Amino acid sequence: MDIANIVGTYLADNGFGTLGTNIFIGYLPENTAGIYIDRIGGQLNNYVPIEESVVNIYVKNTSGSQAVQTLEDIKSFIHRMHSTEKGNAYIYTFLVIGDIEDVARDLEYGKIYKMSLQVTFTNTGIIS
Repeated sequence: MDIANIVGTYLADNGFGTLGTNIFIGYLPENTAGIYIDRIGGQLNNYVPIEESVVNIYVKNTSGSQAVQTLEDIKSFIHRMHSTEKGNAYIYTFLVIGDIEDVARDLEYGKIYKMSLQVTFTNTGIIS
């Protein structure tokens, strides 16, 4: 299960953007401000009924304050959200780990910030 895609879809469904337009899974196109989500870790064991994964949520914008505000809005919305279903995932909890971090400035002078999110979930497609 691509938990980064599940998180991206969940954010899109709740008004943070549109997948493929300003929410991207696994990459952030050049010259495009937006939200970028990737899975960075967690347990990958198909025999464990409840999985824990960590995803990074990046925001790129030419305005650093706008990028931070977008992440603050996502953080306020998603932190401690629980008992949520999206696709084949039943999400027990979303927990923001740490705080928003300044990552870099890209070649187009866009500022990039990130936060990490722990997701505890079950793949309902494999439950018997």
